[in-house]
Amino acid sequence: MHGKVSSTTGEALAGVSVVLKNSTIGTYTDAKGQFNLSGIAPGSYVITISYLGYETQEQSIQLRESQQVEVNASLSSKAFEVTSVEVVGKSVTREINEQPYAVTAISVKELQNSTSDAKEVLNRVSGVRVLEEGGLGSNLSFSLNGFSGDQVKFFLDGLPMDNFSSSLSLSDIPVNTIDRIEVYKGVVPVWLGTDALGGVVNIITNKKENFLDASYSVGSFNTHRLSFNGAYTNPQNGFTFRGNVNYNYSDNNYKVWAPITEGNNVVDTAEVERFHDRYRSGMVKLEAGWANRKFADNLLLGIIAAGNDKQVQTGATMNTVYGAVSQNSHSIVHTLKYSKENLFTEGLNVSFFGALNRTKSEIIDTLRGIRYNWLGETTITPGSTEGELDTEASFVTMTDDDFNSQFNAGYVISPTVSVALNYALSYFYREVFDSVNPDKLENRFPKSLFKQQVGMAFKFDPSPKWSTTVFGKYYFLRTKTSKEFGFGGQDRRIEGVEPQKTNLGYGIATAYFLLPSLQLKASYEHAYRMPWPNEIFGDGVAVTPNPDLGPEKSDNVNVGAAYTFNLGTDHHFNLESSFIYRQADDLIYRAVSNSPRAPFDNLSKSSTKGVEGSLRYRWRETLHLGGSITYQDITDQADSVYNESINNSGWLTNYYKGARVPNIPYLFGNFNAGLTFKNVFTPESTWGINYYFNFVEQYFLGWARYGSKDTKTVIPRQFSHNLEVAYSLKQGKYNIAAECRNLTDARLYDKFYLQKPGRAFYLKLRYVL
Repeated sequence: MHGKVSSTTGEALAGVSVVLKNSTIGTYTDAKGQFNLSGIAPGSYVITISYLGYETQEQSIQLRESQQVEVNASLSSKAFEVTSVEVVGKSVTREINEQPYAVTAISVKELQNSTSDAKEVLNRVSGVRVLEEGGLGSNLSFSLNGFSGDQVKFFLDGLPMDNFSSSLSLSDIPVNTIDRIEVYKGVVPVWLGTDALGGVVNIITNKKENFLDASYSVGSFNTHRLSFNGAYTNPQNGFTFRGNVNYNYSDNNYKVWAPITEGNNVVDTAEVERFHDRYRSGMVKLEAGWANRKFADNLLLGIIAAGNDKQVQTGATMNTVYGAVSQNSHSIVHTLKYSKENLFTEGLNVSFFGALNRTKSEIIDTLRGIRYNWLGETTITPGSTEGELDTEASFVTMTDDDFNSQFNAGYVISPTVSVALNYALSYFYREVFDSVNPDKLENRFPKSLFKQQVGMAFKFDPSPKWSTTVFGKYYFLRTKTSKEFGFGGQDRRIEGVEPQKTNLGYGIATAYFLLPSLQLKASYEHAYRMPWPNEIFGDGVAVTPNPDLGPEKSDNVNVGAAYTFNLGTDHHFNLESSFIYRQADDLIYRAVSNSPRAPFDNLSKSSTKGVEGSLRYRWRETLHLGGSITYQDITDQADSVYNESINNSGWLTNYYKGARVPNIPYLFGNFNAGLTFKNVFTPESTWGINYYFNFVEQYFLGWARYGSKDTKTVIPRQFSHNLEVAYSLKQGKYNIAAECRNLTDARLYDKFYLQKPGRAFYLKLRYVL
């Protein structure tokens, strides 16, 4: 006997009691509202379905020999009044947080009226820093417990975002399309099927079967953001249709404190307005198929169409200013998703997804012999053929074809033992054409990347208090590209190369409830992360190619504890803390210098030691407070480095051993406070006031060990304050929110000393059905 329980609005209900009347046989629905009862003898029964806040429902059934009966129920809301009640249960978010992995799950339901996006939400998680190069649409680098950039992988509903276009970044996903965000730190579960080194972020979108959510926000720097999301599911045949539409636009013409140059000389510094930084992007995501059928829990065919158009204002640092460089991209992604629990036999769960993506990107740098400064003034070099990117003027078109697929199978052997298998395959191919330089030799060589990963996990739960997972992973990578040989010599040439790598990873994760409210966790993984296409092939703008770039590996250790307790019925506390240790070899990092263009390179050895902690407090549903702090000491541990030059190639002593790796924050934290008032002025209304504070200690752009302190570039200590007010009517049907970011108009920086926007105001209107 099996079935599903939902509300009259179509939302799946988890934790519903399903019991055969006058018997001891019963169960609870899972996160999808589904249940399964087995071992029932033929006969007549009455099934009782009950859930707090809903009317209890009873159904009579007749069960015959070898018959599979499907029982579906739709529960109506029940109004009642009590003086005091304590509900003991676990939300999906809490269940994820209690996994043996070092994981933080953030429910964003209370933030969906805000003007935030996925980036803003993640910046409030302990151990996380999202490093930006500017305003809306700027490049992002995600830092998690000492790992940054592509060492952390991103998923959208379990679908890898590896080679999605730049119009599908964290800043393009509005918060009201998201149900929750899961952040796995260090050790990554097998079922995600990825070669992440430092962790994984899985963004889970709204999975309601029937809903409509539309919003529009407007703000400083001529910023406009539109979001439209909805779903319809036919209750009779299970046919479902889902759609998301997002649009983002900003001039990004905020003021920055910048060096003013005349020719190649810096003559002054001044506060100026960015004049070439417009960004616009759009995305349409459509899915159709069947849900909750005998042949599939989900069978969905989808298509994603996305594009963006971006003016480029600076290079890797603010020393270089562009006035005519631009880039754009357009993607079409075809997707297939399938999942089924209890396929063929009880306890066998399978899922598959495939995505075929074509992205076409253009990098336009056709202005010859002209250099801009921050005042918009130009310096002209007659007869020069160089563009603004310090190379020959170009109009580069990159066509990327990418196929990603992933298969997961899990089998429950017994109530305490289960196994899981994952197989992931991806293939990437890039064609490059420069219409200004059509005979460019390196563009004639193929640029492709083929990657496979196989993972297997064994899960053992000897008791409700204790859970342990042991796993292994196999990685394979083959690339085809070109490489320059004999630089500076008479035999200088470009040849095709085809490097190939295989690696084996493994790990263990365990968790134990020492007390009902105190959970201890420990996890270890020997992990690998293969280079991404843009790291090997370059991006045509600020990242130069490096065909010798190899995979990075790391031994990751997490030890932590989580303590949740109540004082009386009104005061709720949650404390979490963890110690992290990372020993990484061949760490991939951006080798930034004063040049506007820089490659990725391997840092032969590095280590990270750190600690993070968070505290959350809630008083009834009126007041909530929270904060987190992270300290991470990331140091270079290589004894020697390889120097390749015309006259002096070979291994040299590494004088930076033991020094902190530059351009990564080492101490940062955040704090938030919020008040919620219901039924003020009008019934069925809610007022919310939220305050967010972020702190980053100063750190160096370059290596701090040598050189004069007075001449070093320091990214200063930073404090930022955001304030938000939201008002909802008709139980959240109509919503309006106002926000002020960077309340004190502080100078804020992240990566490479690139300044972020000053004080900004935003207004958001939202309608929910």
